Amino acid sequence: MKKMGIDMTTATKMYYIYINQHGKLPFAPSTGRSELDQAVYEAKHHQYAGEYNSLEEFRKDLYSPDDTHNYIRN
Repeated sequence: MKKMGIDMTTATKMYYIYINQHGKLPFAPSTGRSELDQAVYEAKHHQYAGEYNSLEEFRKDLYSPDDTHNYIRN
């Protein structure tokens, strides 16, 4: 708040004024990870949806006409 040039009391008042004027919070509350956050977490922790024994096996799955690829976690 200091970098924006307002004190906490003013910031709190602005918060309540926004809610009163718009009937909603000025942000979307979240209780979990976004899909991107989850994907980054899984990649960093080596949690993969599937494994392939060869590049050809991966390509076959990648270019298959159905939507049930092994590399996509449902």
